[in-house]
Amino acid sequence: MESATSQPLPVPPVAAAKVKRFFPKTISAGLLLVGLALLKLKGLAILLIEKFRLLLVNPFEGFGAIQFAVAGVSIVATVAVYAMTEYPLGLVIGFVLITLVHEIGHAVVIRAKGLRAGYMVFIPFVGGAVTMKGQARTAYDDAQIGLAGPIAGTIASLVALQIFKWTDHPLYLLIALAGFILNLFNLLPIGPLDGGRVSAAVTKWMWVIGGGILTYKAISQPNALLILVLVLSLFQVYASVLREKKEDQYYEVTGAQRAAIAIAYFSLVIFLGHQTFIVFERVAALAR
Repeated sequence: MESATSQPLPVPPVAAAKVKRFFPKTISAGLLLVGLALLKLKGLAILLIEKFRLLLVNPFEGFGAIQFAVAGVSIVATVAVYAMTEYPLGLVIGFVLITLVHEIGHAVVIRAKGLRAGYMVFIPFVGGAVTMKGQARTAYDDAQIGLAGPIAGTIASLVALQIFKWTDHPLYLLIALAGFILNLFNLLPIGPLDGGRVSAAVTKWMWVIGGGILTYKAISQPNALLILVLVLSLFQVYASVLREKKEDQYYEVTGAQRAAIAIAYFSLVIFLGHQTFIVFERVAALAR
Protein backbone atom coordinates (compact mmCIF):
# COMPACT_ATOMS: atom_id res chain seq x y z
CA MET A 1 0.00 0.00 0.00
CA GLU A 2 1.50 3.31 -1.06
CA SER A 3 1.45 6.21 1.32
CA ALA A 4 0.06 9.48 0.02
CA THR A 5 2.29 12.51 0.47
CA SER A 6 1.24 16.12 -0.12
CA GLN A 7 3.32 18.15 -2.49
CA PRO A 8 3.51 21.96 -2.37
CA LEU A 9 2.00 23.74 -5.30
CA PRO A 10 4.65 25.09 -7.62
CA VAL A 11 5.17 28.87 -7.31
CA PRO A 12 5.40 30.69 -10.59
CA PRO A 13 8.79 32.40 -11.05
CA VAL A 14 7.18 35.86 -11.45
CA ALA A 15 5.25 35.53 -8.17
CA ALA A 16 8.37 34.31 -6.37
CA ALA A 17 10.27 37.36 -7.58
CA LYS A 18 7.51 39.69 -6.34
CA VAL A 19 7.57 38.02 -2.93
CA LYS A 20 11.33 38.40 -2.72
CA ARG A 21 11.02 42.13 -3.47
CA PHE A 22 8.02 42.62 -1.13
CA PHE A 23 9.65 41.56 2.14
CA PRO A 24 12.78 43.76 1.90
CA LYS A 25 10.59 46.77 1.03
CA THR A 26 8.26 46.02 3.95
CA ILE A 27 11.16 45.65 6.37
CA SER A 28 12.76 48.86 5.08
CA ALA A 29 9.48 50.77 5.44
CA GLY A 30 9.00 49.37 8.94
CA LEU A 31 12.52 50.38 9.98
CA LEU A 32 11.96 53.83 8.51
CA LEU A 33 8.75 54.27 10.50
CA VAL A 34 10.45 53.06 13.68
CA GLY A 35 13.31 55.48 13.05
CA LEU A 36 10.93 58.40 12.51
CA ALA A 37 8.99 57.47 15.66
CA LEU A 38 12.22 57.34 17.69
CA LEU A 39 13.24 60.75 16.32
CA LYS A 40 9.85 62.15 17.28
CA LEU A 41 10.10 60.64 20.77
CA LYS A 42 13.64 61.96 21.10
CA GLY A 43 12.46 65.44 20.12
CA LEU A 44 9.57 65.22 22.59
CA ALA A 45 11.88 63.98 25.34
CA ILE A 46 14.32 66.84 24.68
CA LEU A 47 11.45 69.33 24.74
CA LEU A 48 10.10 67.95 28.03
CA ILE A 49 13.56 67.92 29.59
CA GLU A 50 14.12 71.49 28.46
CA LYS A 51 10.75 72.56 29.90
CA PHE A 52 11.55 70.79 33.16
CA ARG A 53 15.02 72.35 33.25
CA LEU A 54 13.46 75.79 33.09
CA LEU A 55 11.66 75.01 36.35
CA LEU A 56 14.91 74.15 38.12
CA VAL A 57 15.20 77.61 39.60
CA ASN A 58 15.50 79.09 43.06
CA PRO A 59 12.02 80.52 43.75
CA PHE A 60 13.43 82.61 46.59
CA GLU A 61 16.17 84.23 44.53
CA GLY A 62 16.42 87.86 45.59
CA PHE A 63 14.71 87.24 48.92
CA GLY A 64 16.30 89.15 51.75
CA ALA A 65 15.98 88.91 55.51
CA ILE A 66 12.80 90.99 55.47
CA GLN A 67 11.03 88.74 52.92
CA PHE A 68 11.96 85.58 54.83
CA ALA A 69 10.90 87.20 58.10
CA VAL A 70 7.51 88.24 56.70
CA ALA A 71 6.89 84.73 55.35
CA GLY A 72 8.06 82.99 58.53
CA VAL A 73 6.20 85.25 60.96
CA SER A 74 2.97 85.11 58.94
CA ILE A 75 3.17 81.28 58.80
CA VAL A 76 3.65 81.04 62.57
CA ALA A 77 0.86 83.57 63.18
CA THR A 78 -1.49 81.65 60.87
CA VAL A 79 -0.80 78.36 62.64
CA ALA A 80 -1.29 80.05 66.04
CA VAL A 81 -4.64 81.58 65.07
CA TYR A 82 -5.95 78.34 63.54
CA ALA A 83 -4.74 76.42 66.61
CA MET A 84 -7.09 78.50 68.77
CA THR A 85 -10.06 77.09 66.88
CA GLU A 86 -11.58 73.63 67.22
CA TYR A 87 -9.40 72.26 64.41
CA PRO A 88 -6.71 69.70 65.43
CA LEU A 89 -3.17 71.08 65.40
CA GLY A 90 -2.06 68.37 62.94
CA LEU A 91 -4.74 69.44 60.48
CA VAL A 92 -3.76 73.09 60.89
CA ILE A 93 -0.08 72.39 60.21
CA GLY A 94 -0.90 70.15 57.23
CA PHE A 95 -3.21 72.77 55.72
CA VAL A 96 -0.63 75.54 56.13
CA LEU A 97 2.06 73.33 54.56
CA ILE A 98 -0.15 72.70 51.52
CA THR A 99 -0.76 76.44 51.28
CA LEU A 100 3.01 77.00 51.43
CA VAL A 101 3.62 74.47 48.64
CA HIS A 102 0.86 76.18 46.62
CA GLU A 103 2.59 79.57 46.93
CA ILE A 104 6.02 78.11 46.19
CA GLY A 105 4.53 76.71 42.97
CA HIS A 106 3.67 80.27 41.93
CA ALA A 107 7.14 81.48 42.92
CA VAL A 108 8.89 78.78 40.85
CA VAL A 109 7.13 79.75 37.62
CA ILE A 110 7.48 83.46 38.39
CA ARG A 111 11.25 82.94 38.53
CA ALA A 112 11.18 80.66 35.45
CA LYS A 113 9.54 83.53 33.54
CA GLY A 114 12.46 85.80 34.38
CA LEU A 115 10.63 87.65 37.15
CA ARG A 116 11.18 87.59 40.90
CA ALA A 117 8.81 86.99 43.77
CA GLY A 118 8.39 89.91 46.14
CA TYR A 119 6.73 88.94 49.39
CA MET A 120 5.10 85.68 50.46
CA VAL A 121 2.40 86.33 53.03
CA PHE A 122 -0.03 84.05 54.89
CA ILE A 123 -3.25 85.40 56.37
CA PRO A 124 -5.49 83.33 58.69
CA PHE A 125 -8.87 82.39 57.16
CA VAL A 126 -7.86 84.05 53.88
CA GLY A 127 -4.93 81.97 52.63
CA GLY A 128 -1.60 82.95 51.18
CA ALA A 129 -0.27 85.21 48.49
CA VAL A 130 2.99 85.84 46.69
CA THR A 131 3.66 89.16 45.03
CA MET A 132 5.71 89.75 41.88
CA LYS A 133 8.44 92.26 41.16
CA GLY A 134 7.33 93.41 37.74
CA GLN A 135 4.51 92.10 35.58
CA ALA A 136 4.01 89.11 33.33
CA ARG A 137 4.60 89.99 29.68
CA THR A 138 1.44 88.31 28.38
CA ALA A 139 -1.80 86.82 29.64
CA TYR A 140 -0.37 83.43 28.64
CA ASP A 141 2.58 83.85 31.02
CA ASP A 142 0.22 85.11 33.73
CA ALA A 143 -2.02 82.07 33.26
CA GLN A 144 0.93 79.69 33.66
CA ILE A 145 1.89 81.46 36.88
CA GLY A 146 -1.71 81.23 38.04
CA LEU A 147 -1.98 77.49 37.28
CA ALA A 148 1.34 76.65 38.95
CA GLY A 149 -0.01 77.21 42.47
CA PRO A 150 -3.04 74.90 42.26
CA ILE A 151 -0.97 72.24 40.46
CA ALA A 152 1.68 72.27 43.21
CA GLY A 153 -1.01 72.35 45.90
CA THR A 154 -2.84 69.45 44.28
CA ILE A 155 0.35 67.36 44.27
CA ALA A 156 0.85 68.14 47.96
CA SER A 157 -2.76 67.10 48.66
CA LEU A 158 -2.25 63.85 46.77
CA VAL A 159 0.82 63.15 48.92
CA ALA A 160 -1.34 63.56 52.04
CA LEU A 161 -3.95 61.24 50.52
CA GLN A 162 -1.28 58.63 49.75
CA ILE A 163 0.04 58.82 53.34
CA PHE A 164 -3.51 58.12 54.51
CA LYS A 165 -3.60 55.02 52.30
CA TRP A 166 -0.33 53.84 53.81
CA THR A 167 -1.14 54.62 57.45
CA ASP A 168 -4.97 54.57 57.51
CA HIS A 169 -4.76 57.62 59.81
CA PRO A 170 -7.83 59.87 59.26
CA LEU A 171 -5.81 63.04 59.92
CA TYR A 172 -4.12 62.76 56.53
CA LEU A 173 -7.48 62.27 54.83
CA LEU A 174 -8.69 65.52 56.39
CA ILE A 175 -5.52 67.31 55.28
CA ALA A 176 -6.01 66.01 51.73
CA LEU A 177 -9.65 67.16 51.73
CA ALA A 178 -8.69 70.63 52.98
CA GLY A 179 -6.01 70.85 50.29
CA PHE A 180 -8.34 69.82 47.47
CA ILE A 181 -10.96 72.37 48.58
CA LEU A 182 -8.32 75.11 48.88
CA ASN A 183 -6.98 74.57 45.38
CA LEU A 184 -10.42 74.13 43.82
CA PHE A 185 -11.65 77.36 45.40
CA ASN A 186 -8.58 79.19 44.07
CA LEU A 187 -9.50 78.13 40.53
CA LEU A 188 -12.73 80.14 40.59
CA PRO A 189 -12.43 82.46 37.54
CA ILE A 190 -12.58 85.71 39.47
CA GLY A 191 -10.22 88.63 40.02
CA PRO A 192 -7.68 88.04 42.79
CA LEU A 193 -7.87 84.23 42.69
CA ASP A 194 -5.69 82.04 40.48
CA GLY A 195 -8.62 81.24 38.22
CA GLY A 196 -8.97 84.95 37.47
CA ARG A 197 -5.40 85.06 36.18
CA VAL A 198 -6.03 81.99 34.05
CA SER A 199 -9.29 83.26 32.57
CA ALA A 200 -7.62 86.25 30.89
CA ALA A 201 -5.79 83.81 28.59
CA VAL A 202 -8.90 81.77 27.80
CA THR A 203 -11.86 84.14 27.68
CA LYS A 204 -12.86 87.09 29.83
CA TRP A 205 -16.42 85.73 29.87
CA MET A 206 -15.14 83.38 32.58
CA TRP A 207 -15.05 86.42 34.87
CA VAL A 208 -18.81 86.85 34.39
CA ILE A 209 -19.45 83.19 35.26
CA GLY A 210 -17.17 83.30 38.30
CA GLY A 211 -18.58 86.63 39.46
CA GLY A 212 -22.14 85.32 39.13
CA ILE A 213 -21.35 82.24 41.22
CA LEU A 214 -19.60 84.30 43.89
CA THR A 215 -22.40 86.91 44.02
CA TYR A 216 -25.01 84.16 44.45
CA LYS A 217 -23.03 82.56 47.28
CA ALA A 218 -22.40 85.92 48.97
CA ILE A 219 -26.13 86.70 48.94
CA SER A 220 -27.45 83.24 49.83
CA GLN A 221 -24.76 82.54 52.44
CA PRO A 222 -23.25 85.85 53.59
CA ASN A 223 -19.60 85.42 54.43
CA ALA A 224 -16.98 88.09 55.11
CA LEU A 225 -14.34 86.30 53.05
CA LEU A 226 -16.63 85.87 50.03
CA ILE A 227 -17.68 89.53 50.16
CA LEU A 228 -14.02 90.60 50.40
CA VAL A 229 -13.09 88.45 47.38
CA LEU A 230 -16.07 89.85 45.45
CA VAL A 231 -15.04 93.46 46.15
CA LEU A 232 -11.43 92.75 45.20
CA SER A 233 -12.68 91.06 42.02
CA LEU A 234 -14.48 94.23 40.96
CA PHE A 235 -11.27 96.22 41.36
CA GLN A 236 -9.38 93.54 39.44
CA VAL A 237 -11.82 93.64 36.53
CA TYR A 238 -11.61 97.44 36.44
CA ALA A 239 -7.79 97.31 36.44
CA SER A 240 -7.86 94.69 33.66
CA VAL A 241 -10.10 96.90 31.49
CA LEU A 242 -7.69 99.81 31.91
CA ARG A 243 -4.71 97.55 31.18
CA GLU A 244 -6.32 96.27 27.98
CA LYS A 245 -6.62 99.84 26.70
CA LYS A 246 -2.99 100.67 27.51
CA GLU A 247 -1.26 97.34 26.83
CA ASP A 248 -2.82 95.53 23.87
CA GLN A 249 0.16 93.14 23.60
CA TYR A 250 -0.62 91.67 27.02
CA TYR A 251 -3.73 89.95 25.60
CA GLU A 252 -2.02 88.70 22.43
CA VAL A 253 -2.48 84.96 22.94
CA THR A 254 -2.31 82.44 20.09
CA GLY A 255 -5.04 79.86 19.53
CA ALA A 256 -2.70 77.02 20.53
CA GLN A 257 -1.76 78.82 23.77
CA ARG A 258 -5.40 79.52 24.55
CA ALA A 259 -6.34 75.88 23.94
CA ALA A 260 -3.45 74.59 26.07
CA ILE A 261 -4.40 76.79 29.03
CA ALA A 262 -8.10 75.91 28.70
CA ILE A 263 -7.35 72.15 28.63
CA ALA A 264 -5.03 72.42 31.64
CA TYR A 265 -7.49 74.57 33.59
CA PHE A 266 -10.64 72.53 33.02
CA SER A 267 -8.78 69.23 33.48
CA LEU A 268 -7.51 70.44 36.86
CA VAL A 269 -10.96 71.70 37.88
CA ILE A 270 -12.58 68.36 36.97
CA PHE A 271 -9.87 66.38 38.72
CA LEU A 272 -10.05 68.47 41.90
CA GLY A 273 -13.84 68.37 41.89
CA HIS A 274 -13.77 64.59 41.60
CA GLN A 275 -11.13 64.19 44.31
CA THR A 276 -12.99 66.56 46.65
CA PHE A 277 -16.22 64.59 46.23
CA ILE A 278 -14.54 61.19 46.71
CA VAL A 279 -12.52 62.25 49.76
CA PHE A 280 -15.49 64.04 51.32
CA GLU A 281 -17.56 60.88 50.99
CA ARG A 282 -14.71 58.93 52.63
CA VAL A 283 -14.51 61.40 55.52
CA ALA A 284 -18.29 61.25 56.00
CA ALA A 285 -18.16 57.45 56.03
CA LEU A 286 -15.46 57.48 58.71
CA ALA A 287 -17.47 59.93 60.79
CA ARG A 288 -20.51 57.62 60.82
